[in-house]
Amino acid sequence: LTHVDDSNLAPSVVGASAMLQIVFWGGVMEFWTNKGNVTMETMFSDPDRVPGDLGFDPMGLSVGKSEEEKERMQLREIKNGRLAM
Repeated sequence: LTHVDDSNLAPSVVGASAMLQIVFWGGVMEFWTNKGNVTMETMFSDPDRVPGDLGFDPMGLSVGKSEEEKERMQLREIKNGRLAM
């Protein structure tokens, strides 16, 4: 393993292939969850689409919760992500 003191240099240490894998799989997930609508003209055509909602709940945390509880959990997750940034 190569140690880098400056975190901005990390992408150059791991190389282009590792970084491209992240971009590629992010694009695959976006294409899959948005039913192939990836252009600016068609991306927002579905009014029911919620950004970031991939329908992924493997632990069943939202099962049996009211809409109010689900919204509270979503707000907590957003705040957690903002804090992490």
